[in-house]
Amino acid sequence: MNAKLAVLFFFLTIGMAVPILLGVREVADVQLPNLHTGYQPEQPIPYSHRLHAGVLNIDCQYCHTGADEGRHAALPTLDTCWNCHKTVKGRTASAKESITLLEQAYNNGMGEGVAWKRVHNNADFVYFNHQAHVRIAQFIDADGNVTDGIDCAQCHGDMAKEGVARQKEQLTMGFCINCHRDQNERHEAAKLPARAPVNACDACHR
Repeated sequence: MNAKLAVLFFFLTIGMAVPILLGVREVADVQLPNLHTGYQPEQPIPYSHRLHAGVLNIDCQYCHTGADEGRHAALPTLDTCWNCHKTVKGRTASAKESITLLEQAYNNGMGEGVAWKRVHNNADFVYFNHQAHVRIAQFIDADGNVTDGIDCAQCHGDMAKEGVARQKEQLTMGFCINCHRDQNERHEAAKLPARAPVNACDACHR
């Protein structure tokens, strides 16, 4: 990157960050490059969250393990899928076709798994810890109800109503900081500790 581009990038970054840090929330809904809102890649197997998370009410963390224990929520392994589908073979033609693909991967893939395409993916310069949100944080909704842990739908949308996964939210700096700011205000109103970082850059950029 030459000097002129570096200077331009610096001022663009400052220009976008300063309004957020100063508490400006009424910002026009502009779709910047690489935010991937609405991103819905074609998956090797058309897995339906609507069926599994919605109709069957399977907990997110049954498939996406580790979200309550560390930074990352894992993609499901073949063993996780096969726990059910070694006996569940589907009722419709499309379901049977998908499960056949899964069985072929299980029998022939030597445990390598299905090459799922990641949908939600933060930039390399962003530090995000699932455990801090899913397990440690207390969440207060608009009605003042307090829950331990933030529901996955707050960031990922209601996957129980989705078919193949897609990215609903922008997951930008503004999205995160506005959520932190709202939660701090609600915690203060409820006379609870307000701990969500708003102006501490090193909380998310390490």
